[in-house]
Amino acid sequence: MKYYIISKIELGEDESLKFTDVGQTDDVNVSNEINEGYDSTLGKFTGENRTKLELGIVKISTFFETTDYVNEARTMVENVDNLNLNAITNVSEL
Repeated sequence: MKYYIISKIELGEDESLKFTDVGQTDDVNVSNEINEGYDSTLGKFTGENRTKLELGIVKISTFFETTDYVNEARTMVENVDNLNLNAITNVSEL
């Protein structure tokens, strides 16, 4: 069985992104919903501002002025026994 690790992405120190694993799911639909949310928010922002971010014209903190965090579920593993992560069956549980 495959499990998706759900990570919370927020602004960290020195304009960096902070990733924290907050749960896991074996439901591909839940994973897809989380990732679609990421794609339409932080993913869209970084895609539209890639060059400006690289040049330092735009800072990643600009995105987080209106959004505290986003979630992503792209890491897949085969075993979650030792990860001590809550099973997420619905996006509203995040």
